Amino acid sequence: MANNELVRYLEEVAGEPPTLLDMPDGEDLDVPLFLRSTYRVHEAWLLRRRFVFAVERADRGDATPLERAKHVELLRTALGTDVALVLRGVPTHDRNRLVQRGVPFVVPGRQMYLPFLALDLRERGPRHLRVSRETLSAPAQAVVLRRLIGEPVEDLTLAELAEGTGYSRMTMTNVGGELESFSLCAVERKGRKKHIVFDVEGAQLWERALPLLVSPVRKTIWVRDWSAPRGARISAGLSALASYTNMADDDIPCFAMWYKDYRVQARRGEIVECRSMDDAEAVVESWAYDPTSLADGDRVDRLSLYLALRGTPDERVEKEMRTLLEGMRW
Repeated sequence: MANNELVRYLEEVAGEPPTLLDMPDGEDLDVPLFLRSTYRVHEAWLLRRRFVFAVERADRGDATPLERAKHVELLRTALGTDVALVLRGVPTHDRNRLVQRGVPFVVPGRQMYLPFLALDLRERGPRHLRVSRETLSAPAQAVVLRRLIGEPVEDLTLAELAEGTGYSRMTMTNVGGELESFSLCAVERKGRKKHIVFDVEGAQLWERALPLLVSPVRKTIWVRDWSAPRGARISAGLSALASYTNMADDDIPCFAMWYKDYRVQARRGEIVECRSMDDAEAVVESWAYDPTSLADGDRVDRLSLYLALRGTPDERVEKEMRTLLEGMRW
């Protein structure tokens, strides 16, 4: 089973992709040999939580639910963290028995049960993600911010909203359910089309949503040989703050990119990372959602910028952030 199949499925249903890494050297030494031959083990990060995916090898799919429960327990003991199995071709009754035994697992494209993340997507019944979290997913946050900065949301169907934000229709359906669960909106049907309808707006919506919103910045990278490739011309960080306020800009400009665009351009060699600030020509922020979909001209939107800089210890920045919000036209 290819890892990209797993990543695509989890991104569809959880609203953000997991990060899969090879296990650090020596960390899997306590895993019994028969389990190493049964599973490929990867360190994983999803929803700000570290755990392990044990991907079942193609010729090892004949274990019973009881045996798989024992496998998870042995792996959890050996690795010292939560473990989820990644399976293929499991009969429905076996998947139900795994849930009954509390065994975390994913069958890409069919079912996901990760109780330590409070994620449960069943194959039968309505395909609705039951999720318990303290903050909004990246797609849900992007929709709320889109509404706050005055971009169309309620006039668009979920399908049209998905197209406008760069997400799939399934992701946008999950976003509707997620925002409803936080009492931020209702999903209403108009004819055959579904729309997201907010019951409050402007500053009142901002105040209600603010405790659920997080920084969009996933990673900050120093880059050299900078030529501002397509999709990276949106200023961010102190560069954007300087354009909105009287704050002085940094010597090194800062830009924002959607992590998907950054990944593609870095792989093509269009972006060259460097380890030292002395060698850098720019700073690039890899964002959880597409900054261009909310951008104010050639700079990130005020509210995303506020969230990205919130908590900065610099008193000058804190002062200008107040000015940043005062400039909002609610």
